[in-house]
Amino acid sequence: MHQPAESTFASIRMGDAFRVERTFTREDLDRFADLSGDFSTLHMDETYARHSGFGGRVVHGMLLAALFSNLVGMRLPGKHALYLSQELAFRRPVLAGEPIVAIARVTGLNPPTRTLLLATEIRNAEDQVVVSGLARVKVRDEEPLPDAIPPTPLPHAANRKAVLVVGASGGVGSATARLLAESGMAVAVHYHQNAPAAERITRAILDQGGTACAIGADLRDPEAADHLIRTTLDRLGRLDGLVNAPLGELAHRAIHELTWSHFMQHLDLQLKAVFHLCRAAHPHLRQTGGAVVNLLSQVVWDAPPPRMADYVAAKHALKGFSKALAVEWAEDAIRVNTVSPGLLRTAATEHLSERIFKGEAARTPLRRLAEPDEIARAIRFLLGEEARFLTGIDLPVTGGQTMN
Repeated sequence: MHQPAESTFASIRMGDAFRVERTFTREDLDRFADLSGDFSTLHMDETYARHSGFGGRVVHGMLLAALFSNLVGMRLPGKHALYLSQELAFRRPVLAGEPIVAIARVTGLNPPTRTLLLATEIRNAEDQVVVSGLARVKVRDEEPLPDAIPPTPLPHAANRKAVLVVGASGGVGSATARLLAESGMAVAVHYHQNAPAAERITRAILDQGGTACAIGADLRDPEAADHLIRTTLDRLGRLDGLVNAPLGELAHRAIHELTWSHFMQHLDLQLKAVFHLCRAAHPHLRQTGGAVVNLLSQVVWDAPPPRMADYVAAKHALKGFSKALAVEWAEDAIRVNTVSPGLLRTAATEHLSERIFKGEAARTPLRRLAEPDEIARAIRFLLGEEARFLTGIDLPVTGGQTMN
C-alpha cells in the first residue's frame, strides 16, 4: 500500500515542486469509462479517433487531471491534503500510450487559512504543455486538540473588561479574539460546531497570560442567546463588549435558483441571532457602558456582487438593525457600530476561484486583500475608548474600494 507524505503547512516553501510520470494505456481508458460512464467514441473507438485526425484514442481529460490528485494526495502535501478547487485548461490531446509528466509547484501560501496555491501542468514527451491550471489545497495539519479547559470561573477575569466574540472560531472572529486578549481584555470565544478551533484559540490566549473561555451555542435557537450571555457572565464576571461575527455560507445562486428558505437561513444567522444576543446582553452592557460591533460586508456599499441576493439582503437587514439599535441604546450609553470588510481569504471563502481573489486585489487601490487581523484592529478600535463618541457608523475596511 502506498503511503502518502505527511508534509505540514510550516514545512512547505514557495517553489516546492513534485512530479509524477505516467503513460495511460487503452486498458486504463476502458476502466475509466466504466467508472465515469463516459464512453465517448473519441476516447473509446480507435478507428473513429484516427479518422477524426487525432491519430488514436484520446485520453479522457478528467483521467489526466487525476494525476494532480495523485500529486496533492500523495506528495504535496499528502496525508493532510484537502482539495478545494482545480482550474483546468486542456491545450493539446494526449493519446493512449503517450508518456506524460504531471507537475505541481507551490506559487502561493496563505497562513490564515492554511491553504496552498499550486501551479499545475502536464507535459508530453516533446515538453509541450497539454494541460495547465491552478489548484487550491488546504493543509489540515493542525496540532491535536488540547485537553478540554474546565468550565470554572477564571481568576482575575473581573479585573479585565470582558468581550463576547460570536463566531470566534472563524477567520475574522479568531483574529479578533486573539487581538482583544492581547489588549488585556477577557474574551469569551463562541463557536457553533468547530469546538477544536475554539479550544485552540482559548488555549493560545491562556498560554500567553490572557483570560479566555470557549463556549458553544447554536444561535439558530433563540434560547441559545440567553445561555451564551449567562455563561459568559458566569465565566468572566461582566460584559463590556459584544462582537457579532457569525459565519455563514457564501453560495452563489441566481434569483431563479433561490427559495425563501435560502433567505431565511441568512436572516436567522445575520439578523435573528444578533437580535436575540443584543437583547440578552443589553442589561449587562448598560451597567458597563459597553459597546456592540456587528460584522457587515462590503456588499452593503455600492453595487453588490451578482448571485448573492440572500446574503446581501441579510447584511442590509443587519445594517438597518444596527443603526436602529445605536439610536435607541444611546440613552443607555451603549455604542453600536459596524465594520464592513472587503473580500478576505478565510474558511468561508476558500472555495472561491483564485481569479476572484486576484480580480478583487487588482480593483483595490492598495492592490491587495485585507488580512483578518486588519479587520480585527478595526473592531478593537470601535470597542475602545478612542471611539467613545462614535455610534451608528459603518467602517469599511476595503483598501480604498469603498470611499465616503
